[in-house]
Amino acid sequence: MRSLPSLKSLASFALLVLLGCGKDIPHLDSPGTTIVCLGDSITAGYGLAPEQAYPTLLAARLGTAVINRGVSGDTAEDGLARVDEVLADDPWLVVVELGGNDFLRRIAPERTEAALRQILDRLLAARVAVVLVELDLPFGGRYAEIYGRLGDDYGVPVLDDTLGDILTDSELKLDGDIHPNAAGHAVLAEALGDELAPLLKARRKLGR
Repeated sequence: MRSLPSLKSLASFALLVLLGCGKDIPHLDSPGTTIVCLGDSITAGYGLAPEQAYPTLLAARLGTAVINRGVSGDTAEDGLARVDEVLADDPWLVVVELGGNDFLRRIAPERTEAALRQILDRLLAARVAVVLVELDLPFGGRYAEIYGRLGDDYGVPVLDDTLGDILTDSELKLDGDIHPNAAGHAVLAEALGDELAPLLKARRKLGR
């Protein structure tokens, strides 16, 4: 007699269907309880009221708490130095938005990638799911290539195109500045919400 599929197998199949892809996203079954945004001045909401920053808007869109761990001026290495702070928030998922200051300061792309890899290593080792925000600026060159490579190597989702589209649209930036305005943050929150909503749904299907 052919045995029936196990509940675990059925759950895994359902997860793949929900995500619409051919592979699992690491650690959707994480024991963590929060979503944390680790980033630089964009995540911090530079020039805006706290309620206008994308982490706050993302929380409202997903209907769940989102902790803002953005620090203006942070490079990827600075973000790496704050991973313990992020893990102390007990995350099940971390949005990593870093690399813009590396580009502006002309830090070697190899150093940026090495720091991002260490961030991913630390988070994944702690059983935390990760979503990367791609730095896809015009003339980003080797910096822009980092994120897709990391996504492939680690099997984590990458939000591509969005940030570059925002930062090249004058209507989505603060006047005379390189940072997103309130409308730009709304666009970023919407895109991230679309990326995270199926992950959150799949996690809840797993009983988390």
